[in-house]
Amino acid sequence: MTENHTEQTVTELIGKARDRSSWETRLQAIKELENHDTPKTRDVLISLATHDRVYAVKEEAASIANRMNYTTNEGKKVVVTKKDTKYKNSDFTKLFHQVKRELEMEEFDLDVFKEKFSTTNPEMYDVMQYEHKDKFDQWIENRYMNLPKK
Repeated sequence: MTENHTEQTVTELIGKARDRSSWETRLQAIKELENHDTPKTRDVLISLATHDRVYAVKEEAASIANRMNYTTNEGKKVVVTKKDTKYKNSDFTKLFHQVKRELEMEEFDLDVFKEKFSTTNPEMYDVMQYEHKDKFDQWIENRYMNLPKK
């Protein structure tokens, strides 16, 4: 493989690793980045291990970074912090009210709501879809039905 081709591959994988709308795309990309030991790879793996909101992505990025003997700028081993999406209840309330208002929704329609939610805040949608897995629809419906009155 030529150096130019490898650089292009790494650039594409880094783009996928930064895709905030799909934790699955990020996870797959970081697994592939393990085969490319470059300064850019180091930076993106450490960044994801430190800051990603999906715990599975953080964990895998840290694991790969450690297998590749990458360290933080302080020279320390990459460690995964506690599981925290960094979203507060008020973040969900604000977004759900915004989506409801923009859709002018009289009756709740899960599919319509999910579509708007995913385009309004794709990162939050992706993170919560990961967190709630097969109970994601139920979580949305419960949050929506229990929205505080404005």
